[in-house]
Amino acid sequence: MEKRALMAMMLILAVLLVYQVFFIPQKRPAEQPVATQALDESQSETAPQVPEPARGVAGEQAGSQQATTGVGSEPLSQAVVPAAEGPAKEVVASTPLYTAVLSSRGGVITSFRLNRYPGATDQPVELVAPAEAQPFGLALLTKSGERIDLAAAAFEISGGSVTVGPDEEASLDFVFTAPNGMSVRKKCTFLGAAYTMMVTLEVTGPGSEDVRAIEFGWQSGLESTEANRADDLRNFNSLTLTGEGLVKSDLGKVRKNQVPSVGGPIKWSGLRTKYFLVSFVPPEGVPTLARVFPASADAIGMKLETETGSGKPLSFMVYAGPLDYQELKALGHSLEKAVDFGWKWISPLSRLIFAFLVLCYKAIPNYGWVIIILSALTKLLFHPLTQKSMKSMRQMQKIQPEIKQLREKHKKDGQALNKAIMELYRKRGVNPMGGCLPLVLQMPVFIALFNVLQKTIELRHAEFIFWINDLSAPDVVARLPFSLPFIGSAVSLLPILMGIAMYMQQKMTTTDPKQAMMTYLLPIVFTVMFYKFPSGLVLYWLVNNVLTIAHQYYLNRADRLEEQQQAPV
Repeated sequence: MEKRALMAMMLILAVLLVYQVFFIPQKRPAEQPVATQALDESQSETAPQVPEPARGVAGEQAGSQQATTGVGSEPLSQAVVPAAEGPAKEVVASTPLYTAVLSSRGGVITSFRLNRYPGATDQPVELVAPAEAQPFGLALLTKSGERIDLAAAAFEISGGSVTVGPDEEASLDFVFTAPNGMSVRKKCTFLGAAYTMMVTLEVTGPGSEDVRAIEFGWQSGLESTEANRADDLRNFNSLTLTGEGLVKSDLGKVRKNQVPSVGGPIKWSGLRTKYFLVSFVPPEGVPTLARVFPASADAIGMKLETETGSGKPLSFMVYAGPLDYQELKALGHSLEKAVDFGWKWISPLSRLIFAFLVLCYKAIPNYGWVIIILSALTKLLFHPLTQKSMKSMRQMQKIQPEIKQLREKHKKDGQALNKAIMELYRKRGVNPMGGCLPLVLQMPVFIALFNVLQKTIELRHAEFIFWINDLSAPDVVARLPFSLPFIGSAVSLLPILMGIAMYMQQKMTTTDPKQAMMTYLLPIVFTVMFYKFPSGLVLYWLVNNVLTIAHQYYLNRADRLEEQQQAPV
Protein backbone atom coordinates (compact mmCIF):
# COMPACT_ATOMS: atom_id res chain seq x y z
CA MET A 1 0.00 0.00 0.00
CA GLU A 2 1.38 3.43 -0.97
CA LYS A 3 2.42 5.79 1.84
CA ARG A 4 -0.12 8.49 1.07
CA ALA A 5 -2.93 5.97 1.16
CA LEU A 6 -1.71 4.80 4.55
CA MET A 7 -1.66 8.35 5.83
CA ALA A 8 -5.26 8.80 4.69
CA MET A 9 -6.22 5.58 6.44
CA MET A 10 -4.67 6.81 9.68
CA LEU A 11 -6.54 10.10 9.28
CA ILE A 12 -9.81 8.17 9.10
CA LEU A 13 -8.79 6.32 12.24
CA ALA A 14 -8.13 9.64 13.96
CA VAL A 15 -11.60 10.87 12.98
CA LEU A 16 -13.19 7.79 14.52
CA LEU A 17 -11.17 8.19 17.69
CA VAL A 18 -12.19 11.83 17.98
CA TYR A 19 -15.81 10.74 17.51
CA GLN A 20 -15.42 8.40 20.46
CA VAL A 21 -14.08 11.21 22.59
CA PHE A 22 -17.46 12.95 22.36
CA PHE A 23 -18.99 10.02 24.21
CA ILE A 24 -16.39 9.75 26.99
CA PRO A 25 -18.08 10.54 30.31
CA GLN A 26 -16.87 13.58 32.15
CA LYS A 27 -15.46 13.12 35.59
CA ARG A 28 -18.31 13.53 38.01
CA PRO A 29 -17.84 16.32 40.52
CA ALA A 30 -18.18 15.59 44.20
CA GLU A 31 -21.78 15.33 45.24
CA GLN A 32 -23.10 18.49 46.81
CA PRO A 33 -26.32 19.14 48.68
CA VAL A 34 -29.07 20.08 46.28
CA ALA A 35 -30.30 23.59 46.94
CA THR A 36 -33.25 23.90 44.60
CA GLN A 37 -34.08 27.46 45.48
CA ALA A 38 -30.51 28.67 44.91
CA LEU A 39 -30.47 26.84 41.61
CA ASP A 40 -33.72 28.33 40.47
CA GLU A 41 -32.51 31.84 41.20
CA SER A 42 -29.25 31.32 39.34
CA GLN A 43 -30.77 29.71 36.28
CA SER A 44 -32.13 32.82 34.61
CA GLU A 45 -31.71 36.51 35.19
CA THR A 46 -35.05 37.23 33.55
CA ALA A 47 -37.03 34.40 35.15
CA PRO A 48 -39.43 35.29 37.95
CA GLN A 49 -38.06 34.46 41.37
CA VAL A 50 -39.62 31.56 43.21
CA PRO A 51 -38.67 31.89 46.90
CA GLU A 52 -39.37 29.24 49.50
CA PRO A 53 -42.43 29.65 51.75
CA ALA A 54 -42.07 32.75 53.85
CA ARG A 55 -41.29 32.31 57.53
CA GLY A 56 -40.83 34.60 60.50
CA VAL A 57 -40.54 38.26 59.60
CA ALA A 58 -40.91 37.51 55.91
CA GLY A 59 -44.15 35.73 56.69
CA GLU A 60 -45.49 38.73 58.58
CA GLN A 61 -44.61 40.99 55.67
CA ALA A 62 -46.32 38.65 53.23
CA GLY A 63 -49.34 38.52 55.52
CA SER A 64 -49.67 42.29 55.56
CA GLN A 65 -49.63 42.27 51.77
CA GLN A 66 -52.52 39.77 51.74
CA ALA A 67 -54.74 41.52 54.28
CA THR A 68 -57.48 41.92 51.67
CA THR A 69 -57.33 38.45 50.19
CA GLY A 70 -60.04 36.89 52.28
CA VAL A 71 -57.82 34.68 54.45
CA GLY A 72 -57.36 37.08 57.34
CA SER A 73 -53.97 38.42 58.36
CA GLU A 74 -52.20 35.10 57.83
CA PRO A 75 -50.00 34.49 54.79
CA LEU A 76 -51.62 32.08 52.36
CA SER A 77 -48.92 29.48 53.07
CA GLN A 78 -49.80 29.39 56.80
CA ALA A 79 -53.46 29.17 55.95
CA VAL A 80 -53.27 26.13 53.67
CA VAL A 81 -50.14 24.04 54.41
CA PRO A 82 -51.24 21.04 56.48
CA ALA A 83 -49.32 18.60 58.57
CA ALA A 84 -49.96 15.22 56.97
CA GLU A 85 -50.25 12.48 59.57
CA GLY A 86 -50.46 8.71 59.49
CA PRO A 87 -49.48 6.27 56.75
CA ALA A 88 -50.09 7.25 53.15
CA LYS A 89 -52.61 5.40 51.01
CA GLU A 90 -51.29 4.00 47.74
CA VAL A 91 -53.27 3.18 44.60
CA VAL A 92 -52.12 1.40 41.45
CA ALA A 93 -53.03 2.29 37.88
CA SER A 94 -52.26 -0.72 35.70
CA THR A 95 -52.42 -0.71 31.89
CA PRO A 96 -51.02 -3.16 29.31
CA LEU A 97 -48.08 -0.77 28.81
CA TYR A 98 -47.22 0.56 32.26
CA THR A 99 -47.92 0.24 35.97
CA ALA A 100 -48.05 3.42 38.05
CA VAL A 101 -48.17 3.59 41.85
CA LEU A 102 -49.52 6.85 43.33
CA SER A 103 -49.62 8.05 46.92
CA SER A 104 -52.13 10.12 48.85
CA ARG A 105 -49.18 11.96 50.40
CA GLY A 106 -48.72 14.76 47.90
CA GLY A 107 -50.58 12.89 45.15
CA VAL A 108 -47.17 11.90 43.78
CA ILE A 109 -46.02 8.94 41.70
CA THR A 110 -43.81 6.63 43.73
CA SER A 111 -43.21 4.08 40.97
CA PHE A 112 -43.71 3.97 37.21
CA ARG A 113 -42.74 0.76 35.42
CA LEU A 114 -42.88 -0.03 31.71
CA ASN A 115 -44.26 -3.55 31.45
CA ARG A 116 -42.80 -4.42 28.04
CA TYR A 117 -39.22 -3.26 28.59
CA PRO A 118 -36.93 -5.21 30.92
CA GLY A 119 -34.26 -3.28 32.77
CA ALA A 120 -30.74 -4.23 33.84
CA THR A 121 -32.11 -6.78 36.36
CA ASP A 122 -34.74 -8.20 33.96
CA GLN A 123 -37.47 -6.48 35.96
CA PRO A 124 -39.66 -3.95 34.11
CA VAL A 125 -37.93 -0.60 33.60
CA GLU A 126 -38.47 1.87 36.45
CA LEU A 127 -38.67 5.54 35.45
CA VAL A 128 -38.80 7.11 38.94
CA ALA A 129 -35.31 7.82 40.24
CA PRO A 130 -34.66 7.58 43.99
CA ALA A 131 -34.78 11.18 45.23
CA GLU A 132 -36.36 13.26 47.97
CA ALA A 133 -38.83 14.86 45.54
CA GLN A 134 -41.15 12.65 43.50
CA PRO A 135 -43.01 13.05 40.18
CA PHE A 136 -46.33 14.88 39.99
CA GLY A 137 -45.67 16.86 43.18
CA LEU A 138 -47.48 20.20 43.27
CA ALA A 139 -46.57 23.63 44.56
CA LEU A 140 -48.59 26.84 44.45
CA LEU A 141 -46.83 30.09 43.56
CA THR A 142 -48.58 33.19 44.87
CA LYS A 143 -48.67 36.73 43.55
CA SER A 144 -46.80 37.91 46.65
CA GLY A 145 -43.85 35.59 45.96
CA GLU A 146 -44.65 32.67 48.27
CA ARG A 147 -44.11 29.06 47.26
CA ILE A 148 -46.54 26.65 48.92
CA ASP A 149 -45.23 23.10 48.66
CA LEU A 150 -47.93 20.42 48.60
CA ALA A 151 -45.55 17.48 48.08
CA ALA A 152 -46.35 16.17 51.57
CA ALA A 153 -49.96 17.32 51.77
CA ALA A 154 -52.69 14.80 52.58
CA PHE A 155 -54.78 14.27 49.43
CA GLU A 156 -58.05 12.39 49.35
CA ILE A 157 -58.25 9.80 46.54
CA SER A 158 -61.55 9.02 44.91
CA GLY A 159 -61.81 5.26 44.51
CA GLY A 160 -59.05 2.69 44.58
CA SER A 161 -56.66 0.98 42.21
CA VAL A 162 -57.69 0.75 38.56
CA THR A 163 -56.93 -1.72 35.77
CA VAL A 164 -57.22 -0.27 32.28
CA GLY A 165 -57.82 -2.41 29.19
CA PRO A 166 -56.13 -1.83 25.81
CA ASP A 167 -58.93 0.38 24.47
CA GLU A 168 -60.09 1.81 27.78
CA GLU A 169 -59.28 4.72 30.05
CA ALA A 170 -59.74 5.33 33.76
CA SER A 171 -59.31 8.31 36.07
CA LEU A 172 -58.24 8.95 39.64
CA ASP A 173 -59.05 12.19 41.47
CA PHE A 174 -56.69 13.59 44.11
CA VAL A 175 -58.21 16.41 46.17
CA PHE A 176 -56.59 18.45 48.91
CA THR A 177 -58.76 20.76 51.01
CA ALA A 178 -57.00 23.41 53.06
CA PRO A 179 -58.18 24.56 56.50
CA ASN A 180 -59.27 27.85 54.95
CA GLY A 181 -61.48 26.02 52.44
CA MET A 182 -59.26 26.31 49.38
CA SER A 183 -59.34 23.18 47.23
CA VAL A 184 -56.57 21.78 45.01
CA ARG A 185 -57.69 19.06 42.60
CA LYS A 186 -55.53 16.84 40.41
CA LYS A 187 -57.27 14.46 38.01
CA CYS A 188 -55.12 11.78 36.36
CA THR A 189 -56.56 9.92 33.39
CA PHE A 190 -54.71 6.77 32.30
CA LEU A 191 -54.96 5.48 28.72
CA GLY A 192 -54.66 1.79 27.98
CA ALA A 193 -53.48 2.16 24.38
CA ALA A 194 -50.62 4.65 24.80
CA TYR A 195 -47.83 5.70 27.14
CA THR A 196 -49.74 8.88 27.93
CA MET A 197 -51.64 10.33 30.86
CA MET A 198 -53.93 13.33 30.85
CA VAL A 199 -53.57 15.44 34.00
CA THR A 200 -55.92 18.30 34.95
CA LEU A 201 -55.02 20.74 37.76
CA GLU A 202 -57.48 23.14 39.37
CA VAL A 203 -57.39 25.48 42.39
CA THR A 204 -60.70 26.80 43.69
CA GLY A 205 -62.16 28.36 46.81
CA PRO A 206 -60.96 31.02 49.28
CA GLY A 207 -57.45 32.29 48.49
CA SER A 208 -57.34 30.73 45.01
CA GLU A 209 -57.33 34.21 43.47
CA ASP A 210 -53.90 34.80 45.02
CA VAL A 211 -52.35 31.81 43.23
CA ARG A 212 -50.27 33.02 40.30
CA ALA A 213 -49.02 29.67 38.97
CA ILE A 214 -48.91 25.94 39.67
CA GLU A 215 -45.63 24.06 39.78
CA PHE A 216 -45.83 20.52 38.37
CA GLY A 217 -43.29 18.11 36.91
CA TRP A 218 -41.10 15.00 37.17
CA GLN A 219 -39.09 16.19 40.15
CA SER A 220 -37.27 12.94 40.92
CA GLY A 221 -35.64 12.70 37.49
CA LEU A 222 -35.38 9.49 35.50
CA GLU A 223 -33.69 6.37 36.78
CA SER A 224 -30.87 4.73 34.80
CA THR A 225 -32.25 1.63 33.10
CA GLU A 226 -29.24 0.03 31.40
CA ALA A 227 -26.60 -2.44 32.56
CA ASN A 228 -23.92 -0.02 31.33
CA ARG A 229 -24.90 2.78 33.71
CA ALA A 230 -22.06 5.11 32.67
CA ASP A 231 -23.12 4.93 29.02
CA ASP A 232 -26.74 5.56 29.99
CA LEU A 233 -25.81 8.63 32.08
CA ARG A 234 -23.95 10.10 29.11
CA ASN A 235 -27.30 10.29 27.34
CA PHE A 236 -29.22 11.97 30.17
CA ASN A 237 -30.68 15.27 28.94
CA SER A 238 -33.30 17.83 29.76
CA LEU A 239 -35.26 18.88 26.67
CA THR A 240 -37.59 21.80 26.01
CA LEU A 241 -39.10 22.52 22.61
CA THR A 242 -40.01 26.14 21.93
CA GLY A 243 -40.93 27.98 18.77
CA GLU A 244 -37.24 28.67 18.24
CA GLY A 245 -36.11 25.05 18.44
CA LEU A 246 -35.01 22.36 20.89
CA VAL A 247 -33.16 23.46 24.03
CA LYS A 248 -31.04 20.60 25.37
CA SER A 249 -28.83 20.32 28.46
CA ASP A 250 -26.82 17.32 29.57
CA LEU A 251 -26.31 15.98 33.08
CA GLY A 252 -22.91 17.65 33.42
CA LYS A 253 -24.35 21.14 32.87
CA VAL A 254 -27.23 20.49 35.25
CA ARG A 255 -24.83 19.32 37.96
CA LYS A 256 -22.95 22.60 37.62
CA ASN A 257 -26.18 24.66 37.72
CA GLN A 258 -25.41 26.03 34.27
CA VAL A 259 -28.90 25.62 32.77
CA PRO A 260 -31.14 28.70 32.50
CA SER A 261 -34.89 28.48 32.75
CA VAL A 262 -36.79 28.40 29.46
CA GLY A 263 -39.93 30.48 29.07
CA GLY A 264 -42.21 31.70 26.36
CA PRO A 265 -44.42 29.53 24.15
CA ILE A 266 -43.34 26.02 25.20
CA LYS A 267 -44.55 23.10 23.09
CA TRP A 268 -43.28 20.49 25.51
CA SER A 269 -40.58 19.93 28.12
CA GLY A 270 -39.16 16.75 29.54
CA LEU A 271 -36.30 14.42 30.42
CA ARG A 272 -34.52 11.83 28.31
CA THR A 273 -32.25 8.89 29.04
CA LYS A 274 -30.63 6.73 26.38
CA TYR A 275 -33.86 4.94 25.49
CA PHE A 276 -36.72 6.51 27.48
CA LEU A 277 -38.54 9.81 27.74
CA VAL A 278 -40.84 11.69 30.09
CA SER A 279 -42.43 14.74 28.50
CA PHE A 280 -45.03 17.28 29.60
CA VAL A 281 -47.18 19.12 27.04
CA PRO A 282 -48.59 22.22 28.81
CA PRO A 283 -51.89 23.90 27.95
CA GLU A 284 -51.62 25.71 24.63
CA GLY A 285 -51.25 29.46 24.87
CA VAL A 286 -50.74 29.51 28.65
CA PRO A 287 -47.47 31.16 29.85
CA THR A 288 -45.17 28.43 31.16
CA LEU A 289 -41.64 28.40 32.53
CA ALA A 290 -39.53 25.20 32.39
CA ARG A 291 -36.88 24.68 35.05
CA VAL A 292 -34.38 21.85 35.56
CA PHE A 293 -32.22 21.03 38.57
CA PRO A 294 -30.06 18.21 39.95
CA ALA A 295 -32.57 15.92 41.64
CA SER A 296 -29.65 13.79 42.83
CA ALA A 297 -26.04 13.17 41.82
CA ASP A 298 -27.16 11.11 38.80
CA ALA A 299 -30.60 12.48 37.94
CA ILE A 300 -32.06 15.60 36.35
CA GLY A 301 -35.29 16.88 37.85
CA MET A 302 -37.71 19.11 35.95
CA LYS A 303 -40.77 21.20 36.74
CA LEU A 304 -43.11 23.50 34.86
CA GLU A 305 -44.49 26.72 36.31
CA THR A 306 -47.78 27.29 34.52
CA GLU A 307 -49.81 30.42 35.15
CA THR A 308 -53.40 30.16 36.36
CA GLY A 309 -54.52 33.61 35.22
CA SER A 310 -57.26 32.31 32.95
CA GLY A 311 -59.15 30.86 35.91
CA LYS A 312 -59.69 27.64 33.96
CA PRO A 313 -58.32 24.18 34.88
CA LEU A 314 -54.87 23.46 33.46
CA SER A 315 -54.67 20.32 31.29
CA PHE A 316 -51.37 18.55 30.56
CA MET A 317 -50.55 15.58 28.37
CA VAL A 318 -47.78 13.55 29.98
CA TYR A 319 -45.81 10.97 28.01
CA ALA A 320 -43.76 8.43 29.96
CA GLY A 321 -42.36 5.65 27.81
CA PRO A 322 -39.82 4.56 25.20
CA LEU A 323 -38.10 6.86 22.71
CA ASP A 324 -40.11 5.27 19.93
CA TYR A 325 -39.85 7.60 16.92
CA GLN A 326 -43.01 6.40 15.18
CA GLU A 327 -45.13 6.45 18.33
CA LEU A 328 -43.92 9.92 19.35
CA LYS A 329 -44.58 11.27 15.87
CA ALA A 330 -48.11 9.88 15.94
CA LEU A 331 -48.82 11.74 19.20
CA GLY A 332 -48.08 15.09 17.58
CA HIS A 333 -46.59 18.18 19.27
CA SER A 334 -43.24 17.36 17.51
CA LEU A 335 -42.41 14.91 20.30
CA GLU A 336 -40.35 12.85 17.82
CA LYS A 337 -37.67 15.54 18.05
CA ALA A 338 -36.71 14.00 21.37
CA VAL A 339 -35.08 11.10 19.47
CA ASP A 340 -31.38 11.86 19.01
CA PHE A 341 -30.08 10.97 15.54
CA GLY A 342 -26.70 12.62 16.01
CA TRP A 343 -25.14 15.81 14.77
CA LYS A 344 -27.24 18.09 12.59
CA TRP A 345 -25.29 17.26 9.40
CA ILE A 346 -25.57 13.50 9.94
CA SER A 347 -29.14 13.25 11.33
CA PRO A 348 -30.88 13.13 7.91
CA LEU A 349 -28.77 10.11 6.93
CA SER A 350 -29.38 8.53 10.34
CA ARG A 351 -33.14 8.90 9.89
CA LEU A 352 -32.90 7.41 6.40
CA ILE A 353 -30.98 4.38 7.67
CA PHE A 354 -33.39 4.02 10.59
CA ALA A 355 -36.37 4.07 8.21
CA PHE A 356 -34.68 1.43 6.03
CA LEU A 357 -34.00 -0.84 9.01
CA VAL A 358 -37.58 -0.56 10.29
CA LEU A 359 -39.00 -1.19 6.80
CA CYS A 360 -36.85 -4.27 6.23
CA TYR A 361 -37.66 -5.54 9.72
CA LYS A 362 -41.32 -5.84 8.73
CA ALA A 363 -40.33 -8.42 6.10
CA ILE A 364 -37.32 -9.93 7.93
CA PRO A 365 -37.97 -9.74 11.70
CA ASN A 366 -34.31 -9.93 12.72
CA TYR A 367 -32.22 -6.77 12.81
CA GLY A 368 -29.00 -8.77 12.44
CA TRP A 369 -29.97 -9.96 8.96
CA VAL A 370 -31.26 -6.48 8.15
CA ILE A 371 -27.85 -5.00 9.04
CA ILE A 372 -26.16 -7.57 6.80
CA ILE A 373 -28.48 -6.54 3.96
CA LEU A 374 -27.63 -2.89 4.62
CA SER A 375 -23.91 -3.67 4.48
CA ALA A 376 -24.33 -5.58 1.20
CA LEU A 377 -26.42 -2.80 -0.36
CA THR A 378 -23.88 -0.18 0.72
CA LYS A 379 -21.15 -2.28 -0.87
CA LEU A 380 -23.23 -2.56 -4.05
CA LEU A 381 -23.88 1.19 -4.08
CA PHE A 382 -20.17 1.96 -3.91
CA HIS A 383 -19.19 -0.91 -6.26
CA PRO A 384 -18.23 1.23 -9.29
CA LEU A 385 -16.02 3.42 -7.14
CA THR A 386 -14.58 0.43 -5.29
CA GLN A 387 -13.86 -1.35 -8.58
CA LYS A 388 -11.97 1.67 -9.86
CA SER A 389 -10.17 2.05 -6.55
CA MET A 390 -9.00 -1.57 -6.46
CA LYS A 391 -7.75 -1.39 -10.04
CA SER A 392 -5.85 1.76 -9.10
CA MET A 393 -4.27 -0.08 -6.18
CA ARG A 394 -3.29 -2.95 -8.47
CA GLN A 395 -1.68 -0.46 -10.82
CA MET A 396 0.19 1.00 -7.86
CA GLN A 397 1.56 -2.43 -7.09
CA LYS A 398 2.66 -2.96 -10.69
CA ILE A 399 4.62 0.31 -10.90
CA GLN A 400 6.46 -0.23 -7.61
CA PRO A 401 9.64 -1.40 -9.44
CA GLU A 402 9.63 1.77 -11.54
CA ILE A 403 9.11 3.94 -8.46
CA LYS A 404 12.06 2.17 -6.85
CA GLN A 405 14.22 2.99 -9.87
CA LEU A 406 13.14 6.64 -9.71
CA ARG A 407 14.08 6.80 -6.03
CA GLU A 408 17.53 5.46 -6.82
CA LYS A 409 17.91 7.91 -9.70
CA HIS A 410 16.77 11.02 -7.74
CA LYS A 411 17.81 10.03 -4.21
CA LYS A 412 19.63 13.35 -3.76
CA ASP A 413 16.93 15.55 -5.28
CA GLY A 414 13.58 15.23 -3.50
CA GLN A 415 11.83 17.79 -5.70
CA ALA A 416 12.86 16.01 -8.88
CA LEU A 417 11.78 12.69 -7.38
CA ASN A 418 8.27 13.94 -6.54
CA LYS A 419 7.92 15.43 -10.02
CA ALA A 420 9.03 12.19 -11.66
CA ILE A 421 6.66 10.06 -9.54
CA MET A 422 3.69 12.32 -10.31
CA GLU A 423 4.51 12.12 -13.99
CA LEU A 424 4.60 8.33 -13.73
CA TYR A 425 1.19 8.35 -12.04
CA ARG A 426 -0.19 10.49 -14.85
CA LYS A 427 1.16 8.25 -17.62
CA ARG A 428 -0.18 5.07 -16.01
CA GLY A 429 -3.51 6.61 -14.95
CA VAL A 430 -2.93 5.87 -11.27
CA ASN A 431 -4.61 7.78 -8.41
CA PRO A 432 -2.42 7.38 -5.30
CA MET A 433 -5.36 8.22 -3.02
CA GLY A 434 -7.86 6.05 -4.90
CA GLY A 435 -7.58 3.20 -2.43
CA CYS A 436 -8.96 5.30 0.43
CA LEU A 437 -11.76 7.13 -1.35
CA PRO A 438 -14.45 4.41 -0.99
CA LEU A 439 -13.67 4.11 2.72
CA VAL A 440 -13.87 7.86 3.23
CA LEU A 441 -17.22 8.08 1.44
CA GLN A 442 -18.62 5.26 3.57
CA MET A 443 -17.75 6.99 6.84
CA PRO A 444 -21.01 9.03 7.00
CA VAL A 445 -22.96 5.76 6.66
CA PHE A 446 -20.82 4.25 9.41
CA ILE A 447 -21.40 7.19 11.79
CA ALA A 448 -25.13 7.32 11.01
CA LEU A 449 -25.50 3.61 11.71
CA PHE A 450 -23.58 4.12 14.97
CA ASN A 451 -26.20 6.69 16.05
CA VAL A 452 -29.08 4.41 15.09
CA LEU A 453 -27.66 1.41 16.93
CA GLN A 454 -26.76 3.45 20.01
CA LYS A 455 -29.93 5.42 20.57
CA THR A 456 -33.03 3.83 19.04
CA ILE A 457 -35.29 1.72 21.20
CA GLU A 458 -35.96 -0.70 18.32
CA LEU A 459 -32.37 -2.00 18.49
CA ARG A 460 -32.27 -2.22 22.29
CA HIS A 461 -31.81 -5.89 23.29
CA ALA A 462 -32.32 -6.92 19.63
CA GLU A 463 -31.05 -10.47 19.21
CA PHE A 464 -29.32 -11.92 16.15
CA ILE A 465 -28.03 -15.50 16.19
CA PHE A 466 -25.84 -17.66 18.39
CA TRP A 467 -24.13 -15.60 21.10
CA ILE A 468 -25.19 -12.18 19.76
CA ASN A 469 -28.14 -11.27 21.99
CA ASP A 470 -28.02 -7.46 21.88
CA LEU A 471 -27.03 -5.64 18.69
CA SER A 472 -26.90 -2.33 20.56
CA ALA A 473 -24.11 -3.53 22.89
CA PRO A 474 -20.76 -5.36 22.55
CA ASP A 475 -21.09 -9.14 22.04
CA VAL A 476 -19.44 -10.22 25.28
CA VAL A 477 -19.02 -14.01 25.39
CA ALA A 478 -16.84 -14.24 28.51
CA ARG A 479 -14.90 -12.19 31.04
CA LEU A 480 -11.28 -12.51 32.01
CA PRO A 481 -10.20 -12.51 35.66
CA PHE A 482 -8.01 -9.51 34.83
CA SER A 483 -8.27 -6.35 32.75
CA LEU A 484 -6.33 -5.64 29.56
CA PRO A 485 -5.29 -2.15 28.42
CA PHE A 486 -7.88 -0.40 26.21
CA ILE A 487 -10.29 -3.36 26.05
CA GLY A 488 -10.92 -4.27 29.70
CA SER A 489 -11.84 -7.75 30.89
CA ALA A 490 -14.64 -8.53 28.40
CA VAL A 491 -14.05 -11.04 25.61
CA SER A 492 -15.95 -10.03 22.46
CA LEU A 493 -15.80 -12.31 19.43
CA LEU A 494 -17.06 -10.13 16.58
CA PRO A 495 -14.25 -7.52 16.80
CA ILE A 496 -11.69 -10.36 16.73
CA LEU A 497 -13.32 -11.85 13.62
CA MET A 498 -13.38 -8.39 12.06
CA GLY A 499 -9.66 -7.96 12.81
CA ILE A 500 -8.88 -11.31 11.17
CA ALA A 501 -10.90 -10.35 8.09
CA MET A 502 -9.10 -7.01 7.90
CA TYR A 503 -5.72 -8.75 8.15
CA MET A 504 -6.65 -11.01 5.24
CA GLN A 505 -7.77 -7.98 3.24
CA GLN A 506 -4.48 -6.16 3.94
CA LYS A 507 -2.51 -9.29 3.07
CA MET A 508 -4.16 -9.48 -0.34
CA THR A 509 -3.40 -5.86 -1.26
CA THR A 510 0.06 -5.27 0.26
CA THR A 511 3.05 -6.26 -1.86
CA ASP A 512 5.69 -3.74 -0.76
CA PRO A 513 7.83 -5.35 1.99
CA LYS A 514 8.31 -1.91 3.54
CA GLN A 515 4.58 -1.74 4.19
CA ALA A 516 4.32 -5.24 5.70
CA MET A 517 4.17 -3.82 9.23
CA MET A 518 0.91 -2.05 8.39
CA THR A 519 -0.59 -5.40 7.45
CA TYR A 520 -0.36 -6.33 11.13
CA LEU A 521 -0.75 -2.90 12.73
CA LEU A 522 -3.98 -1.66 11.13
CA PRO A 523 -6.07 -4.77 11.99
CA ILE A 524 -4.89 -4.56 15.60
CA VAL A 525 -5.68 -0.86 15.86
CA PHE A 526 -9.13 -1.28 14.33
CA THR A 527 -9.89 -4.30 16.51
CA VAL A 528 -9.11 -2.34 19.66
CA MET A 529 -11.09 0.66 18.44
CA PHE A 530 -14.16 -1.45 17.55
CA TYR A 531 -13.94 -3.60 20.66
CA LYS A 532 -16.51 -1.64 22.68
CA PHE A 533 -18.70 -0.60 19.76
CA PRO A 534 -22.24 -2.03 19.42
CA SER A 535 -22.11 -5.54 17.98
CA GLY A 536 -24.48 -4.47 15.19
CA LEU A 537 -21.92 -1.92 14.00
CA VAL A 538 -19.08 -4.45 14.15
CA LEU A 539 -21.28 -6.91 12.24
CA TYR A 540 -21.81 -4.29 9.53
CA TRP A 541 -18.05 -3.69 9.18
CA LEU A 542 -17.22 -7.41 9.31
CA VAL A 543 -19.63 -8.14 6.43
CA ASN A 544 -18.15 -5.20 4.53
CA ASN A 545 -14.64 -6.63 4.98
CA VAL A 546 -15.71 -10.13 3.90
CA LEU A 547 -17.33 -8.74 0.73
CA THR A 548 -14.19 -6.68 0.05
CA ILE A 549 -12.06 -9.83 0.38
CA ALA A 550 -14.30 -11.65 -2.11
CA HIS A 551 -14.10 -8.71 -4.50
CA GLN A 552 -10.32 -8.49 -4.18
CA TYR A 553 -9.97 -12.23 -4.75
CA TYR A 554 -11.98 -11.90 -7.97
CA LEU A 555 -9.78 -9.03 -9.19
CA ASN A 556 -6.56 -10.85 -8.31
CA ARG A 557 -7.75 -13.94 -10.15
CA ALA A 558 -8.69 -11.85 -13.21
CA ASP A 559 -5.21 -10.26 -13.17
CA ARG A 560 -3.52 -13.67 -13.04
CA LEU A 561 -5.58 -14.93 -15.96
CA GLU A 562 -4.72 -11.80 -17.94
CA GLU A 563 -1.01 -12.25 -17.23
CA GLN A 564 -1.16 -15.89 -18.29
CA GLN A 565 -2.83 -14.94 -21.56
CA GLN A 566 -0.22 -12.26 -22.26
CA ALA A 567 2.74 -14.50 -21.39
CA PRO A 568 4.68 -15.83 -24.43
CA VAL A 569 4.02 -19.45 -25.27
